[in-house]
Amino acid sequence: MNRKNTILKSTLLATSVVTISAVTNVTVHADDMASKTQSQNTPEKQIAKKQDNNNQQLSALKQQQSNSENEAAKQNADKLTELQENNAEKIKILDQQLQNQKQVTQQTANDQLAAKTNTVRQSEQAQAVAENDTYQSQVAAQTKANDQAVANQQQANAQELANAAKHIVTPEQKQSQIDSVTKSTQQALDQAKSNHDTTTNKLNDQLANDLKQNTQQEQAAKNDLKQPSQADNQKQLTDAQNAVNNAQSKANDAQKALSDAKNALNASQSALTQAQDAQKDHVANTINLPAGYIDAWKEYVNTKEKDDWLVTESTYPDVFKKLEALDDKAFQNNVEYHSDPVAAKTPVVLNDNGTLSRDDIIKATQFAVSLLNPIREAIGVTPYKITNASIDVAQDVANEYRKDNWNTWDHAHDNDALDRVANKWNIDLVGESWAGDGAFGGFGHAYTNLTLNDLYRGVYKSILNLLFNDSTQGYGHATDLLGVRAANSDLTVAGDDLGVSFEYGKGMKSTTWGQTNVGGFHFNSISDASSKNVQRLVKEGYVVDAADPNSKVNQPGYRDEIAIPGNTSQKQIADLQAKVSQAQAQVDQLTKTANAASQTLTAVKAKLADLQKNITDAENSYQQQLAAINTKFSDQATKLKAGHDTKIKAENNAYQAHVDQLSSDLQTKLNAIKAQPENTDQLKAQLDQKLAQVKQDGQHKLDQLKQAHEARLQKIQQDAENTLAAYKANLDKDAQAKITKAQADHDASVKALNDNYTQLKNQLDAQQAKLISDDQTQYNALATKLDDELTVLKNQVLPKPSDHQTAQNKQVVAGNTDTVALDNSGKTTVVLPSGEKKSAVMTTNDKRAEVETMTNLVQTTKNNENGTLPQTGNSNSAAIIALGALTSMFGLGLVTKKKEW
Repeated sequence: MNRKNTILKSTLLATSVVTISAVTNVTVHADDMASKTQSQNTPEKQIAKKQDNNNQQLSALKQQQSNSENEAAKQNADKLTELQENNAEKIKILDQQLQNQKQVTQQTANDQLAAKTNTVRQSEQAQAVAENDTYQSQVAAQTKANDQAVANQQQANAQELANAAKHIVTPEQKQSQIDSVTKSTQQALDQAKSNHDTTTNKLNDQLANDLKQNTQQEQAAKNDLKQPSQADNQKQLTDAQNAVNNAQSKANDAQKALSDAKNALNASQSALTQAQDAQKDHVANTINLPAGYIDAWKEYVNTKEKDDWLVTESTYPDVFKKLEALDDKAFQNNVEYHSDPVAAKTPVVLNDNGTLSRDDIIKATQFAVSLLNPIREAIGVTPYKITNASIDVAQDVANEYRKDNWNTWDHAHDNDALDRVANKWNIDLVGESWAGDGAFGGFGHAYTNLTLNDLYRGVYKSILNLLFNDSTQGYGHATDLLGVRAANSDLTVAGDDLGVSFEYGKGMKSTTWGQTNVGGFHFNSISDASSKNVQRLVKEGYVVDAADPNSKVNQPGYRDEIAIPGNTSQKQIADLQAKVSQAQAQVDQLTKTANAASQTLTAVKAKLADLQKNITDAENSYQQQLAAINTKFSDQATKLKAGHDTKIKAENNAYQAHVDQLSSDLQTKLNAIKAQPENTDQLKAQLDQKLAQVKQDGQHKLDQLKQAHEARLQKIQQDAENTLAAYKANLDKDAQAKITKAQADHDASVKALNDNYTQLKNQLDAQQAKLISDDQTQYNALATKLDDELTVLKNQVLPKPSDHQTAQNKQVVAGNTDTVALDNSGKTTVVLPSGEKKSAVMTTNDKRAEVETMTNLVQTTKNNENGTLPQTGNSNSAAIIALGALTSMFGLGLVTKKKEW
């Protein structure tokens, strides 16, 4: 037979519960005060009169300062104008001086060039006269020599004519001489051709024999080479590569194991560092509880109904009255937060989406737990733990709120965001208590220049409100943070592991309260698989997602604890140090293994590399020797061919030269034979030709003397021109240098005048700026003094705030879909389910606003017939009905299944 324990489902009727957050201060707004008679000299008039007087003093001072500044500015302008005019006159004089220097320099250069020109021209004329004289002498000498040569040739011609008979030959004699020299030359040509052919054949035969021997020697050298075996080489390479692959695999495995061990070591060292930092940076803030506070909560734990989780006046009247009576005293005992000077030097910078960094979430959570755990332990509740999972869950919640652009001030908790985070981590639910920010970013919610001290203050103030201003919330936040819900409960409640995050919406405005950049602190808790409550539920057969080993929240690393400042930190630090030592030993051992594997890998890689190198070297050596043989014998063949070609060419050239010489000699002999005179007239004509040639040679020599003479005259003239051009260039260079220096001196003088003007202007500008600065300082000092006097007057004549008012003007503590807050006037406003607003006015002696309380609503719910759930058939208490409405706000999981058996 199957038996089933039925648990409440989330389909409980969503009965609205009107709640109100506790307020820290109120302002008197009584109707009977409206008709109070005011004096003629009201505080407002006194303040207005003082303000008007202040404005008149400041205006008079500003006018006096303006007149003084204007007069100084006018005097400065006059000085600058006078100096500028003087500078202009001086620059005019400097310009004229520069122009005069340029003119004098140019005139001097012109005079020097004229003198030099006269000297050079005189020298040029003298050289030309000397050259003419020399030329005339040379012409006279050459003419005399020419005349003598003509006379000599004439005498020789007369002698030749006298002996004409010796030089005249007949045509028959000429032909006989021609035949004889022609035959002799042909015989010589035939012999030369025969000798040439014989030599050429010998050279060709020698080349063929030499090339044959060269080829035989090349083949013999190649036969002596031993070519490496490709098959043997490939097998050796394959074996060596397989050894490398095996070693690489082992090295990779060893390195991965070492990397994993190092990551574990780093995580342990980081946890140890965080624990040590948490102990070192622990802030000396504690919550001092009045006598009876712990006993009241113990009474609640011992008397609470099954699955109950609220404390209301109707369900637990004695405990409720005790707690309500103790709230004010508890709040006043702890109202002062003790600033931490070390934390005040540590900046806190919010992420771009308005959330805390993970490190700051850890610090906020450590601080919150250090405040709450002593109270939980005093009550007898298991203290909070902090795990990597609880920190990451808190961060996820803040991010999800921002993704939804959720305005908690106006709309309470973002239940969809909480559900998404719970599903992501495979847990039953994410518990949440939330407090609006008023102490972290201030009333203006600027969130700039924040420090860790500001963060601690915000967490501290939030906890005070959630614990001691929670009576109108049925102490739902207090039962959450103090962990008293799990007692006598079959519900899966969060509250084991805590994470405290913060988020705000940039530019987000609360339509109810009128503030911008609104945000708050999230106190998010999750169930721990090792907690007594979860273990009990599992043992009794309930299915608890948080206890499932496969859930993300229970995966390695996420369950690791983060140190909590306080008495338990030393043990946590010792445990973490032992964990670090164990991880270090593991890293050391794996390092040795990885090093050994790496050495093996290096060795086999080196062996493979050596083998590859040896094979490559052997192959390269073979190819190099083969190439050397090819090159050697190819070069020898080329050399043999070149030597043969050279010898053939030489032989051809010698043969052709010999042939040409024989032909030339033959032609010379033939010309001489043909030139012999056959009669006296031919002889005389030849002699006349010789005489004409002598006369022509003489005239040629005279022409050469004239050309040389004209060339020397032209050189004399060109040398003079070159001398003058060089002299003028030097004069121009010197003149330009003088002009450049004069210009530089002029520019320097002008610059000095301008610099003097600029210096005076800067000096006067500085004096004017200092005068204005001094006037502004004087004005600011007077304004500050008058503002201080006005503040003193306001403090004297205006009423002071009540003693209970805190630094924050608005506080929102969200516990359900209704909204409660304190506005600027001090009135407490409650938004009812119907949309109507009810305001309660309190006097300074009242402790709480007179509003419709939880008791009334719960009582009404008890009388409602719908309080009976159809799936159970049992009537339910008012606390259970309230549970259905507020479950997600206070971290309760109603979807808890009982397994069948």
